[in-house]
Amino acid sequence: EYRIVENFVYLVPIEEQREEMLNKIQGRGAFSRFKRGLERFLLEEEWYKYRDAEITKFAQEWCQENNIQYENGSENQI
Repeated sequence: EYRIVENFVYLVPIEEQREEMLNKIQGRGAFSRFKRGLERFLLEEEWYKYRDAEITKFAQEWCQENNIQYENGSENQI
């Protein structure tokens, strides 16, 4: 999941925010600092969309590599 976090941070459009977020994800406690940064810069919604899309993509690729049919479970949700 760290790679997903890192890739997301590189997509932050405002350079000052991006640099601060890059510093937040270094070392011990990175994920809690990252979450505080998301709140500070109002990026939570974008993060969760990005993370969900990346995890879905990973799952689809894994299934394809392992000859398993991927079914999107979101169609069955209310």
